[in-house]
Amino acid sequence: MITNKLTKKIEQTTDNELALTTEEKDFAEKNQLLPEGLNIVGQNLFSEAIIERYNKETDELISKESIAFLQSPISYFKENIQEYTYLETPIFDVVSVDAIAVEYDEVFEVYTAMFGLFIQKKYTAEIRAFLDEHYNSEKMQYSMMFAANEGLWEINLPINYLNGFNDSSSIEELYQFLYSLIFKLVAIIK
Repeated sequence: MITNKLTKKIEQTTDNELALTTEEKDFAEKNQLLPEGLNIVGQNLFSEAIIERYNKETDELISKESIAFLQSPISYFKENIQEYTYLETPIFDVVSVDAIAVEYDEVFEVYTAMFGLFIQKKYTAEIRAFLDEHYNSEKMQYSMMFAANEGLWEINLPINYLNGFNDSSSIEELYQFLYSLIFKLVAIIK
């Protein structure tokens, strides 16, 4: 899946330079997808991002944010429990995700990420095995449900119980952490 998307991205480059995220570059090198002589430059995950804050109860837009908002600590969500943040970037296409929403769930007292993963239902076992490996399910369960009419998995992850989560991160570091996790997940699906 990632192999096809990265191959297409590499083939569409019109000059001798290609911007890739660290995860994309490592994957392309490991799988020998890069043609000789192609100059790889780092791509910022958030340079083309749409960042919006919404009211949880009404889904009304509160504010469109600049990339500077991502420097806020993740405790922002805990301090503004009536909000969630929606982040969309074209880079998410490589991992078959349109956007990721993050909020603080005051009932369970956890940070939560919600996203749709456009992967076929036949990969249920692979997705579950990956999440189980990277998740502490003894503390709390994640949820995933296949929406057949949309052809995607609706995934709700209490982030606090993901291996490697750091609650002193910035919002940018949190989204980078989630992107890396989803990249690893999608990379196992051939």
